[in-house]
Amino acid sequence: MDKDIEVWKQRNEILHKKIERMMEESREKDIALANALGEDPRQKEADERMMKKLERIQELEQINEEHRKLNGDLRREITALEQENLELHTDNKKLADQVMDQVERARKAGL
Repeated sequence: MDKDIEVWKQRNEILHKKIERMMEESREKDIALANALGEDPRQKEADERMMKKLERIQELEQINEEHRKLNGDLRREITALEQENLELHTDNKKLADQVMDQVERARKAGL
């Protein structure tokens, strides 16, 4: 039984070494692929285009936010002007009524 355990330990150790070797080879291949892609002019061009697009997206998001703020300010100003317009309309109606009352009084007084 001790001999079986010893054989199992040896096989286990061999398998671990194989797995470590395979993982190292995989890491080396990944590094080689990354280096190859990094040197590829098409990849560099694609990276540059992507960076320009990301920068443009950031610019557009900033413009959008500025427009939202401006739009909010304009909405508040429109609301205030509409309220002022309503008040002026009411005042004009009152003034017109006062003028008509004075004209009526003047007629009755004989003027």
